Amino acid sequence: MMLANLLLAAALASPVPDVTARAKVLMRAGVASQPQARTLFEQAAGQGSGPAAYYLGLMFKNGMGGSQDSGAALRWLELAAQRGVAPAMFIVANLLQDSDEARARYWLDAACDLEYPEALQQKSVALAEGRMGYAHSEEQSFLYLKMATHAMGHRPPEP
Repeated sequence: MMLANLLLAAALASPVPDVTARAKVLMRAGVASQPQARTLFEQAAGQGSGPAAYYLGLMFKNGMGGSQDSGAALRWLELAAQRGVAPAMFIVANLLQDSDEARARYWLDAACDLEYPEALQQKSVALAEGRMGYAHSEEQSFLYLKMATHAMGHRPPEP
């Protein structure tokens, strides 16, 4: 808790604070500061920040800083995905899996193109089982599993 307070103080005292970084600190500082984090993420997302849209989507998905809203979560996460945020692509693929298989596959493939480990692993399973509109292929499944294993060792920093 003391570290969280120090991080919060540093983020708030920064002369030119990065709004998204500041909002991440507020989001993680606890329930009391999450509504402010949501507001800051919305501001930054409205100005074109993919990471801010991603975190805002997560906040709506998980009911952090306000009520849970799966429709708003999907909208913000898909906006983040359109702005190139790989974890958002992966989450959108999972949110759409039961309702829009083609869009889900599109976002899973996009996340795989960015070598997002969890997406590569999920596509490996989908290929092995012939799910999500992918043709069953043990050979392709093994290739994606190898790529996922490699990508785990080269994970980019969080957005």
